[in-house]
Amino acid sequence: MDLTELFERYPFFREAATAFVVIFVDICALVILIAAGRERRRGDRRWAKEGRGYMLACAGEIYPLGAAEVLIGRHPSADIQFPDTEISRFHALLTLSDGKWRIEDIGAHNGVTVNGRRITKPCILHQNDAITIGNRRLVVIKGSGKDVAK
Repeated sequence: MDLTELFERYPFFREAATAFVVIFVDICALVILIAAGRERRRGDRRWAKEGRGYMLACAGEIYPLGAAEVLIGRHPSADIQFPDTEISRFHALLTLSDGKWRIEDIGAHNGVTVNGRRITKPCILHQNDAITIGNRRLVVIKGSGKDVAK
């Protein structure tokens, strides 16, 4: 007897099978959500340990690096926005990997310089490095940012 015959002969089996599938899918979704929550908490703890205290300073303004990826540009979706026309909509991307910040020029017309040198590939950043994007000079700092000169 195949399933079609079984379902025709005993209609409640179809309902029971459907209920079983729905419950199974719900349990799978719950397990995935729990695992994702744990992974996020684990990632947040790792992020807090690796990325703690790094910021960019520009003309007395402080821009905390509050994520593992920070987009710099003119576009409203950029994490750090500058309205200058010499800055591309999506100009540079800062990433944290293995406890080190890197900056990458993501196709900006005017480019990105680090300590006076134009970068052509991702560049590791260090404390007090000077990043020039358009007419903006950003300095990598670590700490509270209270001592930044205006």
